Amino acid sequence: MKASRILSVTALALLLVAGAPAGKSTPAPQWQIAGDLAEACTCDPPCTCNFGRDPSPHNFCYAIYSVDIEKGRYGDVKLDGLHLAGGNAAKGNLWYIDERANAQQETALKAIATQMHEKVLAYWRSVDPKIVEDPQFRHLGFRKARITQTAGEKSNSLAIGDAGSFQSDYILGIDGKTPVVVENNWSWNIQHGIKGKTRQLRYKDEFGNQIEAQKSNANQGKVDWTDQTPLYFR
Repeated sequence: MKASRILSVTALALLLVAGAPAGKSTPAPQWQIAGDLAEACTCDPPCTCNFGRDPSPHNFCYAIYSVDIEKGRYGDVKLDGLHLAGGNAAKGNLWYIDERANAQQETALKAIATQMHEKVLAYWRSVDPKIVEDPQFRHLGFRKARITQTAGEKSNSLAIGDAGSFQSDYILGIDGKTPVVVENNWSWNIQHGIKGKTRQLRYKDEFGNQIEAQKSNANQGKVDWTDQTPLYFR
């Protein structure tokens, strides 16, 4: 993602070393999540951020997103069937953990989200350390929510509890049947990124973040991320 929409990060080191004897560290477990990513933002389609440019038509790009984890694990903790979602706007980023996650799965998803943030911040610090001083980088915490995500032949959608949602229609190519696909998306590490246009996009949280948009950009694609993936989004 572009700097104007980058998520913030806070260390969850205690989660990664919980139970370790004093003075010793425990290596973070290996992890993998594979499934569908759905995302929508405030940019006009096809989102200039996705092509390495500044946001358009605004000077910001706010977004909500979710990964529907078809197959996943964090060490020995299985994550199949769960969701990991987020909302990012001017006040910072708030992560949403699937309300069905048990205590171990919740801890695992928080640790995965943290590692994603750390890599994003490391990338932008390498570009310009001042970028990460933007309030949008703030980590606002975690919430549990009911997360509903769909991916059809012509549309996709996402609902994050009462906090936000979007519904989009895929942008069809010249044949009138096949969606437009972007390979090697600049912002999101997704396979065969399908481009969409939202019917409606909304988001609001208790920290003052708020998004209201229509006919804005949406993405749909497959992810296969691990703890060794260099970069998940920017």
